[in-house]
Amino acid sequence: MRRGDVTVIITNPHEGDISVGLLSRLLRQAGVSREEWLGE
Repeated sequence: MRRGDVTVIITNPHEGDISVGLLSRLLRQAGVSREEWLGE
């Protein structure tokens, strides 16, 4: 996942959906707000 100069590697060894908790942590690391992610 990329945003500007920030790149976050999303590891998913199970090859399925990621959990809400993991998504929240990844978005926080990338500096993406919940509203931005949801397009609000």
